[in-house]
Amino acid sequence: MRSVPAAPTRREVVAHWVRRRPRRLRRDAPRSGDHAVAGLLLALGLLHSPAAAQTSTSPRPTIEALRIDAPIRLDGVLDEAAWERAPVGSSFTAREPEDDRPAAQQTEFSVVYTENVLYFGIRAHDPEPDAIVAKELQRDSDHGRNDDSLAIVLDTFHDQRNSVTFEVNPLGARTDSLVTDEGKDQNIEWNGVWNATARRTTEGWQAEVAIPFATLRFDPAQSVWGLNVRRVVRRTNEESNWAPIGREIGPRAVSRMYAAHWVSLAGDLTGISGVKPGRRLDVKPFVLASAAEEPRNEASGTIDDIDGGIDLKWGLTKSLTLDLTYNTDFAQVEVDQQQVNLTRFSLFFPEKREFFLENAGIFEFGPPSPGGGNRPPLMKTFFSRRIGLDRGEEVPIDIGARLTGRAGAWNVGLLTVGTEAVAAGNRPGAAAAQHSVFRLKRDLGERSSVGMIYTELDPRGGARNQLYGVDLDYKPNRQSQFYLFGAASEDESRSGDTGALGTGWAYTTRTVRANVDLTEAQGDFNPGSGFLLRRDFRRYHPTVRWEPRVNRGVVRSWVLEAELDYFERESLGRIESRKLLLAPIGMRTTGDDRFRLAFVNDVEQLFEPFEIRPGIVIPAGLYKFDSIFLRGFSNQGRRLAWRGNINVGEFFGGDRRSYMLSSFVRLSRHLLTEFQWNYNEVTLPQGDFTATIYTVRLDAAFSPDLRLNTLAQYNDAAQLAGVNVRFNWIYKPGANLFVVYNHNWAAPTFSARETARRELIVKFNYLWQP
Repeated sequence: MRSVPAAPTRREVVAHWVRRRPRRLRRDAPRSGDHAVAGLLLALGLLHSPAAAQTSTSPRPTIEALRIDAPIRLDGVLDEAAWERAPVGSSFTAREPEDDRPAAQQTEFSVVYTENVLYFGIRAHDPEPDAIVAKELQRDSDHGRNDDSLAIVLDTFHDQRNSVTFEVNPLGARTDSLVTDEGKDQNIEWNGVWNATARRTTEGWQAEVAIPFATLRFDPAQSVWGLNVRRVVRRTNEESNWAPIGREIGPRAVSRMYAAHWVSLAGDLTGISGVKPGRRLDVKPFVLASAAEEPRNEASGTIDDIDGGIDLKWGLTKSLTLDLTYNTDFAQVEVDQQQVNLTRFSLFFPEKREFFLENAGIFEFGPPSPGGGNRPPLMKTFFSRRIGLDRGEEVPIDIGARLTGRAGAWNVGLLTVGTEAVAAGNRPGAAAAQHSVFRLKRDLGERSSVGMIYTELDPRGGARNQLYGVDLDYKPNRQSQFYLFGAASEDESRSGDTGALGTGWAYTTRTVRANVDLTEAQGDFNPGSGFLLRRDFRRYHPTVRWEPRVNRGVVRSWVLEAELDYFERESLGRIESRKLLLAPIGMRTTGDDRFRLAFVNDVEQLFEPFEIRPGIVIPAGLYKFDSIFLRGFSNQGRRLAWRGNINVGEFFGGDRRSYMLSSFVRLSRHLLTEFQWNYNEVTLPQGDFTATIYTVRLDAAFSPDLRLNTLAQYNDAAQLAGVNVRFNWIYKPGANLFVVYNHNWAAPTFSARETARRELIVKFNYLWQP
């Protein structure tokens, strides 16, 4: 293989800094302390050192792709002559555990292509090949990210904003994702058509990756693509990149997945010419057979059904794709995980359906989603789970169309889906409806954008809902970001104030991330096709996080955080809730274990009584309560791993104890088990209760394309239990056979007479690419 000169690595001198019972309150609680804390957090957010703010101006590395005539045989051997003739990219730079240093383990890669397929050949050298961590065979498994891995990040439009990632581990297990605005939205549920093989050698391991050009969106006239290749050596927690990514992008990027999304720091891939996205016509018909029964409903009998439908993907232009779906079915999607709700607000469940996931990031609008944990978003002006689902029950989709992609400097997203009417027995059914959304964004400068959104929900025979919005995302540099949005809804059933607006600022250095978000939604603002956690609110939300690196003993870095989340009722101008969180003790170890201790002070104003459980009603009033929160999790790459949290303290005039413990046991590379226990005990003057959820997962992967997943759940408070078993065989890229069995009980005895519903589903789809 012939080598090309490597870009010089960056050096930067960084100075490491080391060294009672609850009571009812009066209605108008003083707020001066809140303002003082907000001011303190804002001041902390301005912490800034010249060394921390520096951004690399080193030239980015470049590699040329070699055109070949014969396709590569994917076997992980790299013995074709093409690999010997192709230029080589090397000289990876570490980001973890120390950044801006040559990687301890050498990595080399080459790029070749035919008229139809882009190939990567990668050699990951390792002096201890027997110590390589490789335990996951299942595609798209979260646990696969805890193995040794190689990831290819492509910015095909070279817009330094959006990318697609293809990742493989030493067993050939694959993971892929679509990323919008350098990580603002990451769609890990997307499944592209591509393939990869990997093989261990006496010198480490190596991989061959084949990505059809039909899977990628690109401009054939664009001669340069953005490219980065990332390697993770799990036993030493070393992360290295071909195009260096230092920690100047901030502590938020402690996740290697997040850091790799910074394609504005990527290198250049040149030499690709004479290829086209082609007709890019994918036709995927499916046939489904199912049998279901509800033993508790003697009149239902057995419900047998044979059905079919079709999905079509058509590349209209070099960068615009039209997706059509008819008689859509999502029977193979994993069931939602049970949650305990101790708030007066709605639960949030993520989207899992494939049709709605591809390029979902283009429809994002409004305040940023929370950065971690299980916290729901405050507002989503468009939320695709509003389509085809009603109170957790599936609503048939007649036909749907989606147009997404780019037109010059514009990002375009258009979606329209029609659903059928459904009767629901003793409760109100779902009316037939048409859901539509149009999103348009124009690039400004290198990383900024301005855009608009329009959504419409038209229930046939019901009140129509519309929403209009405009937004600005301004990023003057990699340290600062400012956003602004405004929206208004029109609803035939509402006549009050229907506006919403928000603004925010974030500042990031190597050790500090500070941000302030201000959001307001008036009382009758109603995103009919979206999700709104609260109504009639004004929110002030400053946060700051400081993570100095020390690398002493077992401590890699300390993590200190502070957050104020303040809500007031917009129409009244009075406090509704306030959460002050101070986390003075947080640590990330050299073994990648993490711990955090936080002290939380809550204020909650109930304007109306709150029924937290049937028969247990908390009176209206103003409450203040304190609690302690402890969270930790181990290195998830170990054969036995865990994560958990403890929350103990006061709660609405009483007490609350909450515990969550989840353990993972890797029995072999084929078998993974997970057990999760979520326990809540609440003692109130109005009554006591407990709520416990038990969850057991068993994932069996026989190969990267053949797997069996089992999810069993029991919710004692709701007296519900269920088992979801899913078999999936990817018999060729993009084509699947699914066998799904669901069994739900309405009582904890697990007896046949308590079965609420059981069903068996077989679904077969086929990918045809004319």
